[in-house]
Amino acid sequence: MDESPETLAWLQKIIDRSVRTAGSAIARNFIGGGWAMSAAEFVAFWGEERMASVATVSASGDVHAAPLDARLVDGRFYVSTFPDSRRLRDHRAKARCAITSWDGPYRAVIVYGDARETEAATGRAAAV
Repeated sequence: MDESPETLAWLQKIIDRSVRTAGSAIARNFIGGGWAMSAAEFVAFWGEERMASVATVSASGDVHAAPLDARLVDGRFYVSTFPDSRRLRDHRAKARCAITSWDGPYRAVIVYGDARETEAATGRAAAV
């Protein structure tokens, strides 16, 4: 785990807010069962890189999901994609996205946020 104490504290605040504001089904089935992850568990779950379902929305409102490699660095997700991909076109049109990954029936992470485009060293675009 390479995240700094400051990043872990920031992630823990986000997790705590998510626990407080979760809808009734999530609260009843996951949080009420004591299944909410700590920031350290969240970082360990993501490890170096893992496959995740990345969902985006096009300019016309169509939802697209694809399995992509996601990497957590300093509390931010990096998802590589090709410069001519639908994913990047979607991000340019609407920044909202979701990243979901799981490793069994009772351990999953769902992250919602806005994507920003960065330039990867490989020349491939990355949505953050």
